[in-house]
Amino acid sequence: MIWRNEPVPYDPSPLSRDAAKTLREIAQDLESGKAEFDSPRSAARLLRDFHELAEHLPQVLLQASAAVERTARDRDDATAVARVIGEAATTATNLTDQLRRAHEAAQDVRGR
Repeated sequence: MIWRNEPVPYDPSPLSRDAAKTLREIAQDLESGKAEFDSPRSAARLLRDFHELAEHLPQVLLQASAAVERTARDRDDATAVARVIGEAATTATNLTDQLRRAHEAAQDVRGR
């Protein structure tokens, strides 16, 4: 018998929950005035970070789609979900491009 020390896969959904919670807190703090951008450079850094987040969305979405197809009982349901997730991945790719452009543009804005 051969024993391997291969890592056991984990469920990534708690990490996505943490990311969603963080984004919700940012939005709430900005809306309430508890947080604010102190310069165009600060906003550009946020755009850079959001670009990096969005850059990984298509891959994660496609992996989620594969997981639904692999684990679903009903093939028709799985196929329908996979189609919708594929559309979301395409949208995420477009968002990635837009955030890259927004970050590049914001880097050129000078503060007061």
